[in-house]
Amino acid sequence: MKRRAVWYVVIAAAFLLTAACVGVKLVSEKRAEGMERVEAPTRDSNRSIVYDQERGILYTGGHNGTLAAYRDGEKLWEAKAEGAHRKLVLGKNGEKLYAANEANRVYVYRTSDGQQLLSVNVQRRVVGLAVDEEESRIAVITNTGESKSNLIFYSPEGEELSNIPYTTQLKGIEFCDDNETLLLANKRGEITRITQRGEALDMYRVNFEVIQMKKWKGTYWAVAKNGIYVALDQDLNCIRSGKIDNTVKAKISAVGVDTEGRYVLVGTEEGYLFVMDEKDRQIYMADMKAKITDTGTSRQGIYVAGYGDYVWQAHADNLAHIGLYQSLSAAAQYGICIFAAVTTLGILMCIPKAKSTAAEFLKKIWRYRMAYLMLLPIFLLLFFFNYRGTFRALVRAFTNWSAGNHTAAEIDFIGLDNFRTMVKEGYFMVGIRNLILILATNVLKHLTVPMLVAWLIYSIKGDRRKYVHRFLFVLPIVVPGVVGALVWQKIYDPSIGLLNQILGVLHLESWQRVWLGDAKTAIWAVIFMGFPFVSAMALLVYYGGLINIGDDMIESARIDGGGRWEIFWKIQLPMIRPQISMIMTLTILNSMKEFNSIYILTSGGPGTATYVPALELYLNVKQYGRYGYASALGILLLIATVAVTMVSNRLTRGKEE
Repeated sequence: MKRRAVWYVVIAAAFLLTAACVGVKLVSEKRAEGMERVEAPTRDSNRSIVYDQERGILYTGGHNGTLAAYRDGEKLWEAKAEGAHRKLVLGKNGEKLYAANEANRVYVYRTSDGQQLLSVNVQRRVVGLAVDEEESRIAVITNTGESKSNLIFYSPEGEELSNIPYTTQLKGIEFCDDNETLLLANKRGEITRITQRGEALDMYRVNFEVIQMKKWKGTYWAVAKNGIYVALDQDLNCIRSGKIDNTVKAKISAVGVDTEGRYVLVGTEEGYLFVMDEKDRQIYMADMKAKITDTGTSRQGIYVAGYGDYVWQAHADNLAHIGLYQSLSAAAQYGICIFAAVTTLGILMCIPKAKSTAAEFLKKIWRYRMAYLMLLPIFLLLFFFNYRGTFRALVRAFTNWSAGNHTAAEIDFIGLDNFRTMVKEGYFMVGIRNLILILATNVLKHLTVPMLVAWLIYSIKGDRRKYVHRFLFVLPIVVPGVVGALVWQKIYDPSIGLLNQILGVLHLESWQRVWLGDAKTAIWAVIFMGFPFVSAMALLVYYGGLINIGDDMIESARIDGGGRWEIFWKIQLPMIRPQISMIMTLTILNSMKEFNSIYILTSGGPGTATYVPALELYLNVKQYGRYGYASALGILLLIATVAVTMVSNRLTRGKEE
């Protein structure tokens, strides 16, 4: 009793500690969320963003041309243009807002009421914009192809001052603090300091394509395609650099920095967000569920905009303690596992029957420990090379996994869409109808001819004769199945095929067909392949079952006046029911996954006349690259396989009992 009382105390303490760890985990996970949604109902997919530090106004440029201003979640004004606003630049005094629009224009708006002051027709796709400190020069970069770009300067009135062509794709531009030179980033991974005449003064090489470049307080931040970011001064001296831990292989799309330049934010096209601290350590990662297009430095942190009609803010205060909260969350997770295990163990120790069962189980494990240790490598190999792929398919069946979405960043959960696609497209349903027909005929073929041949061989007098006949029937098993399918393809050939030739000799020309090219005969041609249907595997299984029947039982039946057929139907057939059940199971399993012969003979045609689900699974993997959809098909085939196996095992077990 004293020992049980001690266990009661342990259970209570462990339960309370488990509850406490759960509470700590929930609180720490909430505090570890570095992002807060900002009220900015643009009703458009945001493309660009800029923040006025002095006035506290947030400006957003939409993918569909919407431009809006917000203060404390309240919309101040809204303007509309034709194309997407690629970049927004705030004037020196915050009185003008410059917008680079992908519809070949640069707009200038008055920030007080959103009135359009200037519209410049650039006549090219605008991808970048910079305005000097005095607002006397507007620098625009345009792209007209993969390797053609232009740097164009305009006056405040929209007059073109100069046009400098480049033979590489430009990615970003910013004026230096001297207002005379600029930094220009390109696709080759070069950040060049140039004059307004286009003369190169110095160059910094990132070695990877620059995705975006931003200026903040005299520092120029650039992020490259491989996730490397750098901070440069106007003389192209590297002040700071780092690289995100991009294990999900997301495509980089944006870079941002907080007011003090401590935290760096890197966004991706798939919506993943990475935050690095002042020591260039990755402290935060989140999935925003939509492409991150731009960032803006706010008073308290960093604004994030994207295609999901959202604006989020990363607070610097939260980011400062995010590492602590993440550590607490991890520690709480371990605590939950440990204390929950102690609670479960205590409950088992207080239940006599459970205690004895657990003790007996552990004793058996310990008694046969060497056998389990020797089996462990086999189980590990089976898991990695067999079961791991199956488990992955079970998960990926509910995602958009495909040849185009193959990285962790691109794969998204889509629920039951893959299963709905099976019904909508119709190929799966057609395949099911063909599969049922093939399944029924295969079962019939394996339950009749092989059993009859096995019984005839068993009935032959003399062991040598039995051996010779058994050998001759089993010999064709050495021929690969692919070769057999190719042979039957020649047999069905409409011009030189054996079948049409025989019909011609018999003067039955009206019966001749393009057997594999006619939708009415193709499925039956596939079914008829393998005639006379003497399956070597089924033959050996049936023959093994027959020879295991005792001779004394057969002799007793003969003495009682039983004939050969009577003995077969009333004694031998019931005695080989386990073999029949096994052959049925194997036949059904092989029929559901078999598509090789169909692929060789008809490729599922003509049309969908010979289409089966296994072939659809193969084609979606090999040709169409729809891996998630193929995984969903595999799940349905797996469910059918397990169901058939369970039924077959039940029938066999029922006979043995």
